Amino acid sequence: MSAAAAGEVAAARPDADLRIAVLNGHREAFFDAGHAQQLVEQWNSVYAGTIDRDRAKGYPESADRLTGHVESCTQEHWRRRGPGGMAAVWTRVPAFRTQHARSASFTGFARRRELQASGPYVRSVWEFQSWYTPQAVRRAIEFRPRGVIEVKAYGVDQQAVETAFADAVTHVLASPNTDDHLDPAGVLKVLLGLAEGDLRRYTTFEAPLHTDVRAAIACGLAEEEAQLQLTAEGRAFAERHALAALPDPRRDAWEELPELTEAVTELGDRHAAAAQLPR
Repeated sequence: MSAAAAGEVAAARPDADLRIAVLNGHREAFFDAGHAQQLVEQWNSVYAGTIDRDRAKGYPESADRLTGHVESCTQEHWRRRGPGGMAAVWTRVPAFRTQHARSASFTGFARRRELQASGPYVRSVWEFQSWYTPQAVRRAIEFRPRGVIEVKAYGVDQQAVETAFADAVTHVLASPNTDDHLDPAGVLKVLLGLAEGDLRRYTTFEAPLHTDVRAAIACGLAEEEAQLQLTAEGRAFAERHALAALPDPRRDAWEELPELTEAVTELGDRHAAAAQLPR
């Protein structure tokens, strides 16, 4: 709801308390108590089996937390402390959908291997949840620590979800990958981090890191047999171009250092040569 719409409702009932639907620790605010109660009843119906199972197995605290209930709070309290303030207060019941989903995770850089994969499954989602969508399908490829990649596809059309998931997995496993390219500064930071025994020292675990590590491996300067490490050529490269003697790349942009001209040229030559090799 827009801030203007929330303001109009609040102005019409300035002294009325809000009703808060508490759902497994998550809180959604409503002007209308009936809307909050309807959401809670819907939530408890969806999770009834899990709640009963937790109680039967002797986990009453878990069951109590998962069981939705309605609380009250003043508008002023929510305005100051509620997530999203008054603009986040609902004037209707949030939309609810049954959603198809697939997921898988992979590890590795140059050669990716499957860690875990789910079969097709169905889940219940509400409009306030980040994975809610009314679309046929949404696809996501997310990069996690230690070289892990998560692939997700979800939406209201089962066939579209299956197709998008298969396409995403094919993309992740492809080598060479259409995302592959050479960012010299990024590769040099990877090499320095590996030389110092900490890949994360000068970079973060996001998509660019995966690309930079793949480029370092393609250039013959890193390998990931038992673990990700420099090759003999990589160690010689780091010493030849005195990477350890350069300014800390977390404070000074390596992209602008003239001292790296020769290193960047060598990386370009190595990467171009690797692209010509049969896969």
